[in-house]
Amino acid sequence: MLNSKNLNNSVILKYLIIYIFYLKNIIYKAKFFLIYCYEITSEIVRSPELKDIQIFITRMSTPKRNDTEATYSRDKWRAPFQGILEAGWQAFPLLIAIRYFEAPETAKAFVAGAGPVGFLLTPLTLFLAAKLSARPSFACAVVFSLSAILALGATFASTLLIFTLCIIASQMAMVQHGPLMVQVYTANYGAHERGQRVTTPLMLTAAFSIIFAWLGGEILDLRLLNYKYLFAFMACCALACAFAVRGVPSLPLSTQHVGNPWQSFRLIWKDRLFGFILGAWMLLGLGNLITLPIRVEYLANPAFGINADNATIALLLVVIPALARLVSTKFWGHRFDQLHFVTTRNSLNFCFLLSIVLFFFTTNIWLLALAMAFQGIAMGGGKIFWGLWVTKIAPPEKASAYMSIHMALTGFRGTLAPFLGYWVLTQSSPAIVAWTGLVLILAAIFLFQTLRAHPRLTHSAHAT
Repeated sequence: MLNSKNLNNSVILKYLIIYIFYLKNIIYKAKFFLIYCYEITSEIVRSPELKDIQIFITRMSTPKRNDTEATYSRDKWRAPFQGILEAGWQAFPLLIAIRYFEAPETAKAFVAGAGPVGFLLTPLTLFLAAKLSARPSFACAVVFSLSAILALGATFASTLLIFTLCIIASQMAMVQHGPLMVQVYTANYGAHERGQRVTTPLMLTAAFSIIFAWLGGEILDLRLLNYKYLFAFMACCALACAFAVRGVPSLPLSTQHVGNPWQSFRLIWKDRLFGFILGAWMLLGLGNLITLPIRVEYLANPAFGINADNATIALLLVVIPALARLVSTKFWGHRFDQLHFVTTRNSLNFCFLLSIVLFFFTTNIWLLALAMAFQGIAMGGGKIFWGLWVTKIAPPEKASAYMSIHMALTGFRGTLAPFLGYWVLTQSSPAIVAWTGLVLILAAIFLFQTLRAHPRLTHSAHAT
């Protein structure tokens, strides 16, 4: 087993410089990979008639039923593979970094923040896709394929540096599909049915997350080096996702609706409601996210009194939340379409609060399981709400631009949160991390509550 604890500060600094250099090159090559793939299929994805904005908006507001059913079918086909990827990224990279590579705190924070770092790039990805007039579904296929190639790189990694680079870059590529799929949902699903349409794929995602998390934990308990096979399988699943989304009907993106990243960021202060919600969401996200990597540490580190085995950690952190998410997703899908924005959002926030309270103030396995069940219930609705809430306030043709900013800020707090969580942990204890998260979430609940009477939110509640 490798030992990185002996690295001195100068070596760690050198690794970080190398990491930034390699990350820059990966992003640079990814851009040209996207351009290359688009040029091959340029005749397919170009649609001259979309130059008329009114035609575009009309199509967005009245989706064809055959496009709706094709999207729904392909999304259900993609969902199981997406579930495997989500479970794999959530449970295993940080676990391998801790137990196989014995990574220092800085490296663990980078691994934990890999997905959120990718969120920061979504406005740029969306702009490049619009610049190339690429269909959102085709762009999704490209980023899933790139994620698969990088996940394969993690299977051949023999050092912490290479493992960390591949894991971070693969997750960064995969999360780029978020705003692209929101544009597909906005175009192909009616406003009254979006929440219900995404529930079945999300339930399939949760079900396969459970299966893979449990099997993966058992496989790692047999032999820790088996993580290589897990990541190879995840690479195959990413390719399956690429194949599934490539056939989803979608209209080419246009720079008339998706500006450059700076133009998109201007929406934060041009649309004051959007900016206020993002601010409240920032507090909520930080409060929840600073506790997530500390949960792994709390269970795996013998210093905190639990020292759970790999299968137990996977059971608590992935299987139980996924089961709760599976059971609750249908319920939350209907609530998203029927209830007021604030009612649904704050109901989910209280579930996050209960999860933190029950988790960090006990070592009892049953209370830990109950805490993660509340986390899963919150995620059951949170996945729907996080992915679709912008459709309640954004003009249809700008839904992807709104979503890209939401995802970029999610990336900012997701990148910051692991470092903040580990910093608080090194200065104090897991209980203090929990109290910090609780205060931030309570502040967010209050801010969301002040929006209850806002006319745009009231109108969206009546419309659905």
